[in-house]
Amino acid sequence: MNARRRVVFGCLGCFTLVMVLMAFFVFAFALRDLALPKVAVLPVEGLLLSGESESALTMDVTGSRTISRLLRRAAENPSIRALVVYVDSPGGSAAAAQEIFQAIQRFKNRTGRPVIAAMGDVAASGGYYVAAAADKIYALPSTLTGSIGVIWQSINMEKLLAQLGIRAETLKAGRFKDVGSLFRPMAPQERELLQQLLNDVYEQFIADVAKGRRLPVAKVQAVADGRVLTGRMALRVGLVDELGTLDDALQFARRQANLPASAPIVTLKERRSLFDRLFGAAAPLPFPKALVTEPLLLHMDGRLGIGVSALLWQGMANLR
Repeated sequence: MNARRRVVFGCLGCFTLVMVLMAFFVFAFALRDLALPKVAVLPVEGLLLSGESESALTMDVTGSRTISRLLRRAAENPSIRALVVYVDSPGGSAAAAQEIFQAIQRFKNRTGRPVIAAMGDVAASGGYYVAAAADKIYALPSTLTGSIGVIWQSINMEKLLAQLGIRAETLKAGRFKDVGSLFRPMAPQERELLQQLLNDVYEQFIADVAKGRRLPVAKVQAVADGRVLTGRMALRVGLVDELGTLDDALQFARRQANLPASAPIVTLKERRSLFDRLFGAAAPLPFPKALVTEPLLLHMDGRLGIGVSALLWQGMANLR
């Protein structure tokens, strides 16, 4: 009996020792990988909105709050020697694009590390706004980019509702509180007010692009009429620096950071707890939750050259 116990305990001891050694080596290799100098990729994909990134059945959303948090963590990680921002976005909220632009600028100023942008299918309007913060921009020859401009759209449903026997009643305190209402025509003073608002956002857009690209404001203004450009056209007017792929941008980032061509790549993404992984999954919503909270969107140019403009005001979306 004692011999059997010794055998059992001996086997358990050997098993425990093997497991401890395996855990040690896994941990050691993980620490080594964490310490290796690397290039980080920051994906900026889908619609740009304030708040957190999320995925819905109809679209993906890149949230400016999520991006800012990821960039702060990357700045605190000394093993990240360069950053590549991969942009595949038609734009979105003016405030979200501006916040991401500023977060990238802060990362550059804080760390002094090279930041390279690589464009995918679309990097237009707010997508270009984000890319303009980088030290160098790569685009594919057929990338859709540019579209520097701001748009407002609304629908007047007064006659349609009248035919249905529906009459809207509005109570307000403040002359312009229901600007953009669906239930009445827009007054001339309201048009003037909204145009001033659009002009102000437009001027900020141009100023940030000029700052990020180190271009004269007049040169940016010459192409800031909302036009969409291919990557090759954008190269000619100075909105991008080189035609190339994401891999080209990664290799350039390695060289700028004095890293070998084999230096590892890591994708910046949110860390999920084990509890969230096990129990946090839920059926995706048809539309992103943040969609109904955005009062002003930059002009978005959709994939395959299809123009998409969006206004979200009073919870209503107008898409074309």
